[in-house]
Amino acid sequence: MLDLWVSAAMSDNILITGEVLRQKWTEFADEACIPNDERLKLSGGWLARYKTRTGLKEFKRHGEAASVGSETAERERQRIQDLVRTYGVKPRDLFNADETGLFYGQVP
Repeated sequence: MLDLWVSAAMSDNILITGEVLRQKWTEFADEACIPNDERLKLSGGWLARYKTRTGLKEFKRHGEAASVGSETAERERQRIQDLVRTYGVKPRDLFNADETGLFYGQVP
């Protein structure tokens, strides 16, 4: 079950971490009614062997690749628009976080 979930998650570009793998395994064990005393310990060794067996590699995400998903971005965009309407913020007073460099620099 975990292997199938990992395949589906990878095709959907879902971020998979060691903790996510452990949580998913626990969910599947609950669904399969595996008694607690018969469950795997899910140690670091288990995780390393699972990643080796399934060919999973560890990657660091930087820049745009580390950005939030489109659903989260859309939800936050809507929330900000609602706040702008509620409080009457003028467009000239809105800044992108990338533009914070505008506030730092030497004054001639």
